[in-house]
Amino acid sequence: MKKITLCLFVSVLMAASLTAQNLYIHKTDGTVVTVPMNTIDSITFTGVTPVVNYLWMNEIYSRGTTEDPDWIEVYNNGTSELDLTGFKIYDSGGQSGSKPKKEFPSGTIIPVGGFFVIVTDTEDESGFGLSGGGEKVWLENATGTIIDSIAFPGLEDGQSYGRYPDGTENWQILFTVTKGAANSNLVPSSIFLNELYSRGTTEDPDWVEVYNSSSSDIDISGYKIYDPGGNAGTKPKKEFPAGSVVPAMGWLVIVTDTDDEAGFGLSSGGDEVWLENTAGFVIDYIAIPSMETTQTYGRYPDGTANWQLLNTITKGTANLP
Repeated sequence: MKKITLCLFVSVLMAASLTAQNLYIHKTDGTVVTVPMNTIDSITFTGVTPVVNYLWMNEIYSRGTTEDPDWIEVYNNGTSELDLTGFKIYDSGGQSGSKPKKEFPSGTIIPVGGFFVIVTDTEDESGFGLSGGGEKVWLENATGTIIDSIAFPGLEDGQSYGRYPDGTENWQILFTVTKGAANSNLVPSSIFLNELYSRGTTEDPDWVEVYNSSSSDIDISGYKIYDPGGNAGTKPKKEFPAGSVVPAMGWLVIVTDTDDEAGFGLSSGGDEVWLENTAGFVIDYIAIPSMETTQTYGRYPDGTANWQLLNTITKGTANLP
């Protein structure tokens, strides 16, 4: 086991992730050292008091417009609400002292598990736009201690850069902008999971229906659909066969409970299903609940965000409540 000594010349921020079981040591230069908790025998602090942090930059949007200027979202993954009065966020200008750092509005309260979005590209002296080609930004608390920093990459229209899942160390380009809400790594698509049937029989095995919300036919040959086994890599993902075309505003059904290696039955007690395109991007995901033999789980109306148990099975046709 390691013995860690943190000395005076390294002012640190310590945050132990209960999920990842890691110790994240944030140095004053903005770099982060990750140490697995199970490798640490003891920690000695010399001349410095650690600060426990629960506020993180969570999503960054650099493709702002006049109507929706550049912004940064912060996330509270602690167990109590946080007052952001006196907290500051800034780019290289604020970091070098050549311009003021942007302060969060006095009295800003962020609830447990909540988000707050601060617009950075403002007309006041501390305003700063986020470079579409990428740059570095810093977040500091009311005592002036840097509690987070990130160098984000160049982004395209319709993209942001964020942690997925929220508050974790996993940063990635997000193809769905979720300002002030939970981050999503789904890629926008006109093809959706639309109805799922988990009460299959020998004559009518489990199946999944997909829906095309566009006004053109879409060939989904090579798209993949899978359950937790495929997601974990313990079994192959099931591919849509060549020639799989979903008509405009129409449906296509794939039987999942097959005898081949990629086949998977849907658990009648609840399950998870992923759908990805030929580039390997996840374009839809759903956790299904348990169902009765006469029920399916689907979107109603078709293609909308409203999922519910359906009491009429509508395999390959418009869903009914």
